[in-house]
Formats: sequence, structure tokens, C-alpha cells
Amino acid sequence: MKKSITFWKRLIIAGIILFIIVPVTGLVLLAMENARLKHEIEANPPNGDDAISVGTNSYDAASIVRKHPLLSYQLLYPELSANFTGFNDDLVDPKTIFLTFDDGPSTSTPAILDVLKNQGIKATFFVNGKSSLFATSWLRRIAKEGHTIGMHSYTHQYPLIYESVGNFIEDLNKNYLYVKNITGISPTILRFPGGSINTYNLKLYQSLCAEVLRRGFIYCDWNVSAGDTLKDATSDSMIENVINGVKLCWGPAFVLMHDNGNNELVQALPRIIEKLKAEGYSFGALDNTVRPPMFVYPEG
Repeated sequence: MKKSITFWKRLIIAGIILFIIVPVTGLVLLAMENARLKHEIEANPPNGDDAISVGTNSYDAASIVRKHPLLSYQLLYPELSANFTGFNDDLVDPKTIFLTFDDGPSTSTPAILDVLKNQGIKATFFVNGKSSLFATSWLRRIAKEGHTIGMHSYTHQYPLIYESVGNFIEDLNKNYLYVKNITGISPTILRFPGGSINTYNLKLYQSLCAEVLRRGFIYCDWNVSAGDTLKDATSDSMIENVINGVKLCWGPAFVLMHDNGNNELVQALPRIIEKLKAEGYSFGALDNTVRPPMFVYPEG
């Protein structure tokens, strides 16, 4: 009996010791590894313009990524960044409406641009990667007419881009270069496909948002939706959704719409703008000085 009690006492004590030692040892090793990686990077910094090319740098991020996958996405594409100096809330009137169009360019783009031009307003286009000559010309027209171009996704394949933070950064870099190479504009804002929190990125969204912000990019969610991608959407339902949604906003309205070939939206757009103008609203294009809605992280 005494031997049995002694055995269990020793087993409990050993368990307590392991419970304390193992986590502490892990933290020490992780801190040492982080310090070593930091030293490795600082010892081989990029050296001038020759050190930077698409997807590479002088300290060979790709090889470090293969060795240290936990930190891979922070080392990928160091040139993928923007200069964020802060939001300027004083310059945005509470009755400002930011019309945003996801997924373009598309066959709807010329008609949408015609409406915006006729109404004398600017908007924001969060674009995908498109390879056709038509899409290229439409993207250039968006830029030429003074609208803001933001990044959405190069592939728009949710399972792929949200498989890991590294996959998302890979896709974002392609989207960034797509816009920059065609228009000469380096985009500073983006919209996550499906929004910053969605069913595909529930395990990653905090890391995704943190990494995007760390690189200086501002991500933009929305507080009004036209509902134009719903199966039973009509031009009348879109108008009603936007008008009613804007009235519920305490400040500027950020309206989600899609540039995806939907003729119902093209028909609804001028009526939406005219109704809102009649109610004293003005319109603007986003940039990284405008504080956008960002979906709130759920607790727990």
C-alpha cells in the first residue's frame, strides 16, 4: 500500500515538473530562433536597387522560407508594401458616400465608368487579375478617369488564397504587380475577397489582417451592400438596399457593389446616385487616408 502511494506521489511530482519545464523550454528555444533569424536578416540586408526584383531580395527570402515556414509570410516579397501616414478623419464629411466595385474589370466596366462620368463622381474599384486585352484597356481607363484602384485578388480562388497566410501574400503580390505594371499606380488599399472575416479564413483572419497592416496597406470592408450578387437581385432591390442602408449609417457610407457583368446594377447605378444627390449626399473615392469600416473580431 505504501509503495503504491509513493509511486503515485512520484508520478504526480514528475508530471508537475514536466508541465513546467516543457513550455518554458519551448519559449526559450523560440526566442533563440527568432533572435537568430533576426540576426540572419540584418546581416544580409537588401543592397540598393539591384537587390530587389519580383519576388526576390538579396538575402534570399525563398531559402529562409523553406527552412523556417513559421515566419515565411513575413519574409516574402519585402517590396510588397505601402506608405501609410495615418487617417485624416477631418477631411471626410459624414454625408460622403464611397461607391466601391469588386471583381472587375468586366464587360460592365465601360458602362459603369460612363455612368460615373456623366454623374461627375469618382469611385473605387477593387480589381482581380485579368489577362485579356479588353480588361487591360478597361483597367487603364479606370486609372485615367481618376478613380481609385485597389487590390482584391489575383485568382479570387477562396480555398487557395485562404489556405495559408503565405498563399494570400503570394496572390496579393501578383495582384499588386498586375495593377502597377498596367497602370503605373502602386495600390495602397485592398479588400479581402469575402471581407476581412469570412467562412474561408476563420483560422487565419487575425494573422492576415495583421500582416496586411504591417506592410502598410489598409483593408476596406463595407457598411452598405447593394445585394447585387443575390440570385433574385433586381435593379429596384439594389436601389432600395443602398438607399436604406445609407440612411442607417452614422457617418460615411461604404457601399459594396460588383463589377461583374451585371446589367441590373448598371441600370440601378444612375438612379442610386441621383436619389442620394437629391438627399444632400456627396461622393468620393477611397485612398489610404480615409478610415474605412473594418469588421470587428468576434470575442472568444
